[in-house]
Amino acid sequence: MKISMLRPTTFQAKAGVFARALCLGAFAVGFLGTAQAQVSGTKNIPGDYVDLAAAITDVNTVGVAAGGATLNLLAGNAQTAPAGGYSVTTLTTSAANPLTITGNSNTVTANAALTAGNLNDAIFKIIGSDNVTLSGFTMNENAANTTTAAATNNMTEFGVALFYTSATDNSQNITIRNNVIALNRAYQNTFGVYANATHTALAVTTTASATGAAGGNSGLKIYSNTISNVNNGISVVGPIGAADANDGVDIGGASAATANTLSNFGTTNLFSGYANVSASVNGVLIRNSKNFNVSFNSIASSTATIIPTATNSGTLRAVFVPAASVVPLGTIANSINSNVIALRAGAAATTLQGIIVEAINGNATTTSNINGNNFTDVSFNINGTTAVSLISTLAVVLNSNINNNTFTNLTTNTSLGVTFITHSFTLPAGGSKNANGNSIVTAFNK
Repeated sequence: MKISMLRPTTFQAKAGVFARALCLGAFAVGFLGTAQAQVSGTKNIPGDYVDLAAAITDVNTVGVAAGGATLNLLAGNAQTAPAGGYSVTTLTTSAANPLTITGNSNTVTANAALTAGNLNDAIFKIIGSDNVTLSGFTMNENAANTTTAAATNNMTEFGVALFYTSATDNSQNITIRNNVIALNRAYQNTFGVYANATHTALAVTTTASATGAAGGNSGLKIYSNTISNVNNGISVVGPIGAADANDGVDIGGASAATANTLSNFGTTNLFSGYANVSASVNGVLIRNSKNFNVSFNSIASSTATIIPTATNSGTLRAVFVPAASVVPLGTIANSINSNVIALRAGAAATTLQGIIVEAINGNATTTSNINGNNFTDVSFNINGTTAVSLISTLAVVLNSNINNNTFTNLTTNTSLGVTFITHSFTLPAGGSKNANGNSIVTAFNK
């Protein structure tokens, strides 16, 4: 009998191809399933991702898994931000599933191809995401961006900016920690950290307030950042509704270990009309917020702050709490404590003010604390022509404490008066005013 090897029949060959196709298909399905899994654990960049932009894009696309995720930019990997800035937009984060983005002191430079005339460019934006920690980055303006005219500008407005993704869904429980932010204060629209719940992420000069318990930036923590070379340091504006105000914003924490350093800020108050932001230049502005804390920060303006015009002389403030849109609700305790303040005006007509709390920032159950602040410099580069006010509060509250503030070796060269503490309002029934232990240390020269 003759035995011979036979070639596979056409059916057999096709069956083999079909089997291999099934195997490849199963592999492809498995691969796609892995690629679409939510991000979890620590992801190193480079390594797990080619760059930070790819990592943030993936988080936005597939979300954060149970237990949370950390995007870890390995040391020695400087980045250039995408045009407009990195945008964190995932809605999958929560207290149980937090997202941490760690910079390890890497420098992130703004993009050099920003859209001319935009007023909402940033290094980082957080839009609607909750429980995000952003830490350890050095954020710089791009040296190629030099056009400052608002309508045609090609510059970066914000180091870090928080916006809502819808009118009822804002970024809450955000921590901005241990970053170095330096933009270019020659551009009037520069802010170190900016959070505003009264406009969209795009139309920043049009009021469109968020609403509801999730509409504000409650739980925002700004700790241990070094912010310089900006026009305004930190600006936080909550929603307009009485029941919707930011709750628990903390700028500086409970000790020097979490203090922010703001220096060389301020150029002019002639910046664009960002919705519900005061037209003054401020180290820290906080509005439509309750149970806030601004403490232990070092706040020192540039020495050439405020360039007045014939019709607008300009105002420079260290900590400013503008009148709230409406009286806030609930039991409230606000604190502005233990800050070190130095304000230097570059023009005689500048109005210099230290800690200013306007009316409508309290109710019949509010406690206001302005304690332990140290004013070390409040002066003009040339002889000033305006009055100087160091601490002023007009908000009607139940309990007001202005204690142990110091005015250290001050020389103020103005032709008008200097007011150390102004405290003018009628107490509710059963209320108290305490102003004790405030002192001029060494000397005051005028």
